[in-house]
Amino acid sequence: MKRFILLVLIFLLSNKVIISQDITPLFDLKLNSPKEKTESANSTLPIAIGVAGFLYLFNPVVLIENDKIAFGFTKELSLGFGYFGQHRISAEYSYIFVNSLKSRLFIGFTEDILLKKIKPSNTMQGTSVIALGSGYFTNFDRSGVYGDVAYGYSIRNDKLLFFPSVKLRFTYVHNGSDILDISAGIVIGIANPFMDLKIRRSY
Repeated sequence: MKRFILLVLIFLLSNKVIISQDITPLFDLKLNSPKEKTESANSTLPIAIGVAGFLYLFNPVVLIENDKIAFGFTKELSLGFGYFGQHRISAEYSYIFVNSLKSRLFIGFTEDILLKKIKPSNTMQGTSVIALGSGYFTNFDRSGVYGDVAYGYSIRNDKLLFFPSVKLRFTYVHNGSDILDISAGIVIGIANPFMDLKIRRSY
């Protein structure tokens, strides 16, 4: 019996290196798996930041004019009034990739319909919004009037507005071709620049 136990111990000791070499890859696999997932997540972060930055600076737009489809970029800035800046005067410049009349300008009024009750705050708040707008259009050759509707998620406090949204607009052009366009991106705005809401904490 003693000899049997001695033989088993000798066998185990002689195979110690083999056992440790076989088990090590398993531990490495378990330890490396979370690292690989983290590296994969980190690799998508720059892409997401790049897309958000592009939409922040440029809003892609597709339009139909003269029965032709054209593409371009557009950017809207707004100045808000009212208790929560939901009444906005907006100005939008578009650059369209066409042979002529590339520049377009829209100036008008937009009303934000907040789909959730929120109060002005020093911190940023968010709510879904339907925005209705109308105003004046010019391509620096002909002028007209437009009406639009937008849907998005408004992120705002008592002074600033960021409005990622999709907008559909119809423009009637005097002595010219009417325009239908759709755009997506982030509207940048200032709310209540001349009004002190005297926001105080309730506790």
